[in-house]
Amino acid sequence: MASAPHPDQELRVCADPFDLPFSNDQEQGFENKIAHVVAQDLNARVINYWWPSRRGVLRNSILGGFCDVMIQAPVGLDPVATTKPYYRSTYYFVFRADRGLKLRSLDDTILKHLKIGVNIIGYDYTNTPPAHALGSRGIVGLVGFGNFLNPDPKADHPDDIIRAVAQDSIDVAIVWGPLAGYWVKRAPAALTMVALPDSDPVSGMPFAFSMAMAVRHRDKELKARLDSVIDRRKSEITTILQEYSVPLLELGATATPTPSAPHGTPSGAAAPTRDTVRDSLLVSDSIYQGWKWFHVYCFRCHGEDAAHPVIATAPDLRWVLSKSGMAYPRDSFEYTVLNGRPDKGMPSWKVLLDSAAVKELYQYVKARSDGWLKPGRPHRESDLKKSQ
Repeated sequence: MASAPHPDQELRVCADPFDLPFSNDQEQGFENKIAHVVAQDLNARVINYWWPSRRGVLRNSILGGFCDVMIQAPVGLDPVATTKPYYRSTYYFVFRADRGLKLRSLDDTILKHLKIGVNIIGYDYTNTPPAHALGSRGIVGLVGFGNFLNPDPKADHPDDIIRAVAQDSIDVAIVWGPLAGYWVKRAPAALTMVALPDSDPVSGMPFAFSMAMAVRHRDKELKARLDSVIDRRKSEITTILQEYSVPLLELGATATPTPSAPHGTPSGAAAPTRDTVRDSLLVSDSIYQGWKWFHVYCFRCHGEDAAHPVIATAPDLRWVLSKSGMAYPRDSFEYTVLNGRPDKGMPSWKVLLDSAAVKELYQYVKARSDGWLKPGRPHRESDLKKSQ
């Protein structure tokens, strides 16, 4: 397939139809506005390909050849080629201005006594960085909010988390900057925003991300053209971001790779942190797959990273497999996952997981139980080899 734009000067843009402030099918999001700036510069017209930002979004949009440009992607997103970044933002505490909270850090002890809202990724393999960072501190009593806009008025919407703060149903939320800035401005109560640092030393999670445009790897000419557009139209693009109240950080010389993509990006398909790989997070492909299965199906009961179970009937799986604990054999573990423990409230997973997936799940939990695999998103050996 030839590189875009096509001969008839169409700029085929991948866009989510229900995801303000990023984009929607009425072209009211800042990605929509930026797409038209790009198209104008390239003497092209925008043709939107609508696909929601759910699991499989890359495969069903840009990688499938249905569209050619993603207006927003974290720098370093492996399945695609990213341009130079055009903005950088971070996560924010959001709380009512009249609450008198003095939150400045995830280490503030008051957080253990507050009801904290975080966005969760219900259709992907990992949670957002703040959820990981809080879990690393033993703070697990969180309230999860869906990440994505849905046309169904009874379903999750991205402003739900901000509305919950405004209505006092939660004490504080930790929200990706563009989402926070846009909805805080429209909240029915006065809210305060406090930025998190660029990264978290406890969990190793980054909170600040540099965002770029993305194309397929083979579309080198289009990538170069987009880089030029970003340079030429920098002031116009920045003005659009400011109009949508996107909190902007200074763009550094290099961008932080993304172990867990923020909201508004294709989550769960982020790049491995090649320049910060640690032996304690370097794993085989099978253990990596097991980590993904765990953070789809198991973490809600057994806790992030197989640590700190969330419900009383869910055991610490590290102890279950440990020689100093139950020393649960592999075949018993696999049988239990497939058939469940109805008396303990554990469902059977055989409809959703086959035996191969359960073996991968065991390998991940065993690595955590043996202690050499530390908390956080692992890095695949195969990805490391590709980068060398």
